[in-house]
Amino acid sequence: MEKSDAFKIFAMVGDRGSISGAARALGESKVTVSRAVSRLESLYNVRLVERTTRRITLTEVGSVLHARCIRIREEMEDADAEIATYRSSPAGILRIGCTSDVAKTLLTPNLPEFLANYPEIDVRVRVGERLLPESNILDVVLHCGWLSDSRLTARKIAEVKNILVASREYVQANGIPTSPDDLEDHAIIGNFYLDAAAIEPGPLPAYVPRLEISRGQERFTLPTYRRFLSTDHSQILELVKHGRVIAPITGIWALPGLLSGELVRILPDYEISESPQLYALYLDRLASIPKLKVFLDFIEEVVKRLTKEWQPQADKLFPKQNLVLFPSINFQTRNDS
Repeated sequence: MEKSDAFKIFAMVGDRGSISGAARALGESKVTVSRAVSRLESLYNVRLVERTTRRITLTEVGSVLHARCIRIREEMEDADAEIATYRSSPAGILRIGCTSDVAKTLLTPNLPEFLANYPEIDVRVRVGERLLPESNILDVVLHCGWLSDSRLTARKIAEVKNILVASREYVQANGIPTSPDDLEDHAIIGNFYLDAAAIEPGPLPAYVPRLEISRGQERFTLPTYRRFLSTDHSQILELVKHGRVIAPITGIWALPGLLSGELVRILPDYEISESPQLYALYLDRLASIPKLKVFLDFIEEVVKRLTKEWQPQADKLFPKQNLVLFPSINFQTRNDS
């Protein structure tokens, strides 16, 4: 094993605080990671870590070496990034993180096209919640939600329109609300994150606004259903389709059900006050790398194509109520005819 490889592994061991955690993050075996630590201890003839059953603690000299290893790792990444800008075509491994909703809507249907367009880029996708870009783990994270920290390096891809919907079955059984006051006796799921008390929030500085609707100067906070909460938008949509609840659903997901009559838009004259945003989060040093730049351009193009495909149908279905699926996308359907 090269010393540079051992340095990168030890940097991750210190980051994760365990051999197994570093192995998972790097996609290596625990034996490989453990051997890298042992090699450095043997090379320098010092003890770098104190091992316990589940975790390791860096010794004083281990902390010194860990800080050095982080700087070495960053220097290597900067060198890779700088050299990559001189290539004639984008290449290398692109590590992408996203939620299951984003994977289902944007990535999965379009990855074959991206791979065909860029044959020298190898893609690794990690699906999970509250992911952040990390050195040697994730180059870019597609996050749909609300961010509270502007210090992140983030590129806004689009605003995402959410609307209140219920199933036809629900409306038949419970009646259709005609004003916000009518919602007091209905089961309404809030925005699509679990409560902070029920899930480890992780390092992503995200927040979840209260579910509010507005019309002009009017603003109403809606009561929310407590029996079911989920970070998976598709689970919430299934609960809606089964006639159990009213919920805010992304317009692009709700539109097929609205067109078929399976779903009904609730209080169409009101807007959900704070829409989630689709962001691309990435490390600042990677901003100029061609493989990242072409991927972000590709995702923006995917959103534009979705808009062009579905917006005319939304306009036809709701000619008097403005349902703009991605409000920040510059696409005017009425000017295309």
